[in-house]
Amino acid sequence: MDPATQEEFADFVRGRWVPLIRFAHSLTLDAGRAEDLVQESLVRLWKVWPRLRQEQPDAYARRILVNLAISSRRRRWWGEKATAYVPDLPENAVAGPGAGIGDRDLLRRALGRLPAKQRVIVVLRYVEDLPEREVAELLGCSTGTVKSQASRGLARLRELPLFTDSTMPVPATSTLGASA
Repeated sequence: MDPATQEEFADFVRGRWVPLIRFAHSLTLDAGRAEDLVQESLVRLWKVWPRLRQEQPDAYARRILVNLAISSRRRRWWGEKATAYVPDLPENAVAGPGAGIGDRDLLRRALGRLPAKQRVIVVLRYVEDLPEREVAELLGCSTGTVKSQASRGLARLRELPLFTDSTMPVPATSTLGASA
């Protein structure tokens, strides 16, 4: 591969690294696995870069990530698994730099309870905000399958006890402006 093509690939990686990591993390719910999947997908993308660079390399990279995430779930051994959970937020928590971490953790745990393909569809549709047709093309299935799986996934998320009022973080009440 000539140096100009190599530099073009390097520019692509620099520009898409963070979004690809974020996308892979949404699919796997594991930061380490997400980085591994992105690296593996970029290796595969490198192999076809000369003929693919003028097309849609971003869509191709996402397709590789989805395929790797689904196929890696089929493996028997995944290595170490973390067992510690993020503690619940105290009721009197004040919004600060870490505000929203509890909500993200709650969503991550809820997504982890969905089957792999349903989770991929929910993430592609609602986190990545892709249209149904594009998700269907990316996964190689019909638009109807995307619609039904997204609907079932959202229904399943709504049924989970994680989303009951008792487990949702309660925002701190402000005393500013309150009259005595």
